[in-house]
Amino acid sequence: MTRLLIVEDDEKIRGSLLLQLREEGYAPQALASAEEALGHLGDSRATLPHLLLLDVRLPGMSGVDLVRRLAALQRMPPTIIISGEASISETVEALRLGVHDFIEKPFSRERLLRSIRNALEHHALKREVATLKADLGGEPPILGASPAVAALRQLIARAAATDARVLIVGESGTGKELVASALHRESSRSQRSFIKINCAAIPHHLVEDELFGHAKGAFTDAKAAKPGLFEEADGGTLFLDEIGDMDLTMQSRLLRVLEDGRVRRVGETRDRQVDVRVLAATHRNLEEEVKAGRFRDDLYFRLAHLPLQVPALRERREDVPLLFDHFLEHFCRQHRARPRQTEPEVYPYLERYAWPGNVRELRNLCERLVVFGADPLTPDQLPSTFFEPAQNPGTGLLLSSTSLPIVPLRDFKTQCEREYIESVLHRTRWNFTAAARLLDVQRTYLHQKVKSLGLRRPGTVGEGEEEG
Repeated sequence: MTRLLIVEDDEKIRGSLLLQLREEGYAPQALASAEEALGHLGDSRATLPHLLLLDVRLPGMSGVDLVRRLAALQRMPPTIIISGEASISETVEALRLGVHDFIEKPFSRERLLRSIRNALEHHALKREVATLKADLGGEPPILGASPAVAALRQLIARAAATDARVLIVGESGTGKELVASALHRESSRSQRSFIKINCAAIPHHLVEDELFGHAKGAFTDAKAAKPGLFEEADGGTLFLDEIGDMDLTMQSRLLRVLEDGRVRRVGETRDRQVDVRVLAATHRNLEEEVKAGRFRDDLYFRLAHLPLQVPALRERREDVPLLFDHFLEHFCRQHRARPRQTEPEVYPYLERYAWPGNVRELRNLCERLVVFGADPLTPDQLPSTFFEPAQNPGTGLLLSSTSLPIVPLRDFKTQCEREYIESVLHRTRWNFTAAARLLDVQRTYLHQKVKSLGLRRPGTVGEGEEEG
């Protein structure tokens, strides 16, 4: 049932509203003062009502004061103000803070109910749009069940609860921007702006204008004043991606802003105060960059209050199947394609691949398979790089060097065959049907070979192997 909270000091109006709203099937509750409402709504453990009906002129704290306090606490439900006495300045401020509608007294029942329906529908549409944006990749979750990702989520939660600067480090394609989004989304600034800039994607001479803005006439094409990204992010978060590519001159200007929180537009002589949380990310080793003189050490220490390492995909191989299935489903929806099925023998190739491009490479592969691949997906549809030998081979006769002792050829062939079949079975999780298909042999022949070579599935003690 839809819960409505009425804050109205006039007993007759309060009683009339309760009666009308109950008759319409709502579940209203009424309070007589803004102080009572603040105690109720300001409690983070309490469930917010679906809608707040609020008078402006109340004894003690006014309705606009209550809206201001609730907005600061990020505890403001969809709100309709009922009053005939609100000033223009109060009306403007309330609308800026997110009030949905104003109803002047006296009002008709139809006007009240129409405004309530519109506010509830508007709020429902906003939630739906936010859900769709997240589903389409606007703010995707950090996926993975590996210990590395679990540890990363814990660090994000702890860092997000603070206002400290975070330096996100990791290889290209690991999802550093995703981590920055999560830090902002879980922080107290989540309702304010989250502004991003890639320092490597913008020419050095334009970064200053992007970050700090310019005054009208500051240069030839400056026909109007323009605020910089620091001003746009005021009250929120600014994410400086690939900070290691910023040139030394801009590093000096950035350091000054981090020290005193003041920015100056190009062409102006006065500073502007901003309140911005800065997150930075880089794939470079900034400590090495500092030693080489390419990055200021004082800026490095200003940025790295809380360093946060994002693991490479090869360090969380157990997450590859989950990510692969997720991206396949995502791109099937995005490109309106039929859902793809994946043959089991595909996953071992994915898990043992080195993924030099990390999650970005996996994502690109999934889109390519959705657009160009057949259904079901089979190993032969993977790029040729998935079938190349590893750069750092392990031990074993098939991968050994000339330092091995010389043995009779028959023994060597038997041992090679044993190791190779065991490797394929391991990659297919001991699925004999899949392994036989990869080896291009009959399944019964493969069972015979396994028995004759004395191979046993890990964790078993008997000779009879089951089909996986």
